[in-house]
Amino acid sequence: MTISMCAIGDNVLDRYPQEGLAFPGGSATNAAVFASRLGVSSSYIGIVGSDSAAAFIVDSLEAEGVDTSRVRRQDAPNPITDVVVDEDGNRRFLAFTVPEIELRLTDDDFAHLDTVGWIHTGHSSYVEHEVERMAARAPVSFDFSKRDLDYAEPLLPFVALATFSRDDLSTDGCVDLLRSATQLGADLAVVTRGAAGSVAMTGGRIVERAATPTTVADTIGAGDAFQTCLMVELRRGRTLDAALAVASDFAAETCARRGAFGHERRLSEFSDVGEVASLDS
Repeated sequence: MTISMCAIGDNVLDRYPQEGLAFPGGSATNAAVFASRLGVSSSYIGIVGSDSAAAFIVDSLEAEGVDTSRVRRQDAPNPITDVVVDEDGNRRFLAFTVPEIELRLTDDDFAHLDTVGWIHTGHSSYVEHEVERMAARAPVSFDFSKRDLDYAEPLLPFVALATFSRDDLSTDGCVDLLRSATQLGADLAVVTRGAAGSVAMTGGRIVERAATPTTVADTIGAGDAFQTCLMVELRRGRTLDAALAVASDFAAETCARRGAFGHERRLSEFSDVGEVASLDS
């Protein structure tokens, strides 16, 4: 069975200033690449800028076999994020820029979505206004990350897989969150908990999965890897228990390398990329 997906939304240049490195990233970008690496026909819809960061991201997507024919280009700087990784491999975002133009899907985009097996997007893609129409075309996988239920509630009726990130929440707290998310409409809800593994719920059934042991180099992109792999394995007909196990292994592999999916470059190669606003400002 041929499986296909489309990732819609964010792309960024992940800058590591303390190390002088840069990588392509962004939740939707990562998902498209991970799907392709897992043998899925993947496409990406999003807006890139006109600088060297934008060219780097598109080149990286194409090198990974992702269809970029629906990428829009604007005469503006590409979104960027500054990242620091601590001695345990945990990443922290220091600063960021947001897209200058809101992504609006066209009739051609929706015709393409009619042909895919599922759609991935999330809170950092700023396409909440399109989720209901996306869900009319294909199942939607949505990355809510650390966003709360007030944000998620209007979207959950249109979401097949809702993923939340809560590495500081107890198991009981995760179950409460999952119960609320599924009652509000999500077919399947998952909480990823970093080193504590994951908890999932569908149809009132709870499944826990321990994290796969790994040597952590960088946790950036691990959640995207987990969510994408989980969706791939479910589409391939695996049980939820088995799919969670494979997704945990795939996320662990991502944690073992720098950057979400590699393609390391020297930061000095992006001299036309400007400064970003601190998250503390």
